[in-house]
Amino acid sequence: MIGLFLRLLKGGRTRSMDPLQVSMTGVRMGERFLQIGCHDRALLSGLAAKVGLSGVSAVATNDPASAKRAAAVGTKVGALIDVRPMEARALPFDSNYFDMIVIDDTNGSFAAIESAARLDYLRESLRMVRSGGRIEVVEGLGGGGVFRGAVVRPQSYDMLRDLTAAGFKPSRLLAEKDGFRFLEGLRPNI
Repeated sequence: MIGLFLRLLKGGRTRSMDPLQVSMTGVRMGERFLQIGCHDRALLSGLAAKVGLSGVSAVATNDPASAKRAAAVGTKVGALIDVRPMEARALPFDSNYFDMIVIDDTNGSFAAIESAARLDYLRESLRMVRSGGRIEVVEGLGGGGVFRGAVVRPQSYDMLRDLTAAGFKPSRLLAEKDGFRFLEGLRPNI
């Protein structure tokens, strides 16, 4: 804290640029976000820091290693992250609660889920995000950054189709850059 204060007095910059995967989400201070899965620590730590103490950070995962990673990220960045296990094909949070849901598919594990189960998780995401809220899927493509190897996804996998089938409209590809693909879906205002 003292170091931060001294840098402010000296006029130096105190904040480094956010990693691409954090910037692309557009998450803002005070928002409530849920991340499904935790493979990219930079993604979760950046999102938790962005929403700050006035927001809510949560992670749902069916993988004990991801749960442990998420808890460690919270400890490291000093953020309270509510980590909960997925229950069968349901997500353990209230309806219409989150401003944004981020799916961390940087390692291809969400794409590897059986397609009917994946669609159930997306429908649960639609249930939990507020009207006018959004979902963003961050896919690792490999070939650069921390994800050097190619990420293999099933041939029948089509996240835009799945987002639309779950009720997110419109759904679109935002960008492919630096070894990541970013897809977004909006929950219609009702």
